[in-house]
Amino acid sequence: MRSKKKILLLGLLLGILVLSGFLVRGYLAYREIRENPAKLIEAIPEGTNIVLGEVRHTAVREGKKEWVLEASSANYSESSRDAVFNDVRVTFFLDNGDVVNLKGQKGTINTASNDMQVTGDVRVDMNEYALATEIIEYNHQTRHIVSQSPVHILGGDFELRADAMQVDLATETAFFSGAVEGQIDADTQLQM
Repeated sequence: MRSKKKILLLGLLLGILVLSGFLVRGYLAYREIRENPAKLIEAIPEGTNIVLGEVRHTAVREGKKEWVLEASSANYSESSRDAVFNDVRVTFFLDNGDVVNLKGQKGTINTASNDMQVTGDVRVDMNEYALATEIIEYNHQTRHIVSQSPVHILGGDFELRADAMQVDLATETAFFSGAVEGQIDADTQLQM
């Protein structure tokens, strides 16, 4: 009788230890995913499509935050390595401490390259300048923002329209092409 109690007690103790091990392992996995949400995407089986709500993604290079993307929802396709965002907002961080804010209705990011495209009522704000266009593309490797669709820029005492534009975030320079026209006050100093 006594040995049955010992066996039952030992079995119960062993069961508690195994259950505790699973709980600790689950908590550690949850903490790792909470601290680094990209681990969740890496854990998804190949070929899976997922839908997420309220998304925030940060791109860091050499320990320096380059941009943060926020969206109301996202669809991710493992086969194409693309994530499609709704109501997207991106904040780019410049070397001089300034920020560039970009908003649009939809955004697509290639999770392998971090290149993105934002479409639909695109607006870019920086300091006193505001840009409106329909499509903006961002090349993560070169840190270039490009629009091949017409752009309209307003700021302080100037207005500019162009058929296309390219902005180099690293050097803080902008190039406009096609039919470029605008009005600039003679005393205005344009600065990014």
